[in-house]
Amino acid sequence: ASTLHDPRYRRLIEFLVAARRDAGLTQRDLAARLKQPPSYIGKLESRQRRLDVIELVDIAEALGLKPSRFIADAIAELRKR
Repeated sequence: ASTLHDPRYRRLIEFLVAARRDAGLTQRDLAARLKQPPSYIGKLESRQRRLDVIELVDIAEALGLKPSRFIADAIAELRKR
């Protein structure tokens, strides 16, 4: 089965969306920081496109977060449920 449909992946994306919002950024703002079109973030957040670990690191940095802390927090969030 595709990880796009895994409940853990859905929660990971929800965590990412919350982090973006907590940073006060729109999808367009985050896309601009990543030098990507806004549809890039839209497709990630709607789970139409799979996120890889390199992209996750780039997104964390674009949000002004330390990637290792962001990933550790994401893992902790996935384990809560």
